[in-house]
Amino acid sequence: MGNAVKRSARRDRARATRLRIIEASAVLFAEAGYAGTTMEAIARAARVAVQTVYFVFHTKGELLIETMSVLAWGPEPRSEAARGWVQLAFETSGGARQLAIAVDAGAEVYRRAAPLFGALTAASSVDPEVRTAWQRIVDERRAGMGRLIELIHGRGELREGVSSSYAADVMVGLHRHELFLAFTRECGWSVETYKAWLFATLCRQLLPDEVAAAALEPGSPATAGMSFEAALRDLPS
Repeated sequence: MGNAVKRSARRDRARATRLRIIEASAVLFAEAGYAGTTMEAIARAARVAVQTVYFVFHTKGELLIETMSVLAWGPEPRSEAARGWVQLAFETSGGARQLAIAVDAGAEVYRRAAPLFGALTAASSVDPEVRTAWQRIVDERRAGMGRLIELIHGRGELREGVSSSYAADVMVGLHRHELFLAFTRECGWSVETYKAWLFATLCRQLLPDEVAAAALEPGSPATAGMSFEAALRDLPS
């Protein structure tokens, strides 16, 4: 019993140290960028030895990717709980509702991770490790959106003449952090307005006209409980 308690305490301390390093790196990468952030500075901010930072994360590139993942998905980014909305989107019936879940929860990932996108872009141009890891994330995102579109296509819910490959391209092309940043930072839109626009655009591009129109009506079951439900009413028709 004593050894089990000690092991549990060590795991808790290691987890707390890991999260403290990630919290410090999130602030520094956002403020100073990738080149301007050193492992030594992160160690000072996290109140740990620099050797500890290297022991836990090995390289600055690995730390940036892990920090991005935790910002986007939470302290346990690979857990079922963190990604539960993805499974919900797959299990939900009705293409419009599936799009609504993907838009609502997916844009929240962009919101949380947005402070690090600049550092990630800079790092990808100079650090092969970051470039490879980021490409893997992009590929996984595309594969996930493609699977969602295949479900909608398999039920015959795409608009006439729209293939699953075309629909996946539209989804991937519009539902991405670059557009999120363009609308919310450059244009000054609220996140909810961006979500409403993205949902409306995807519905009109991918679903039959009557299905899209019904999904965009106030009180539609497709958007019930979504954070952008009110913003949808303010979009130009």
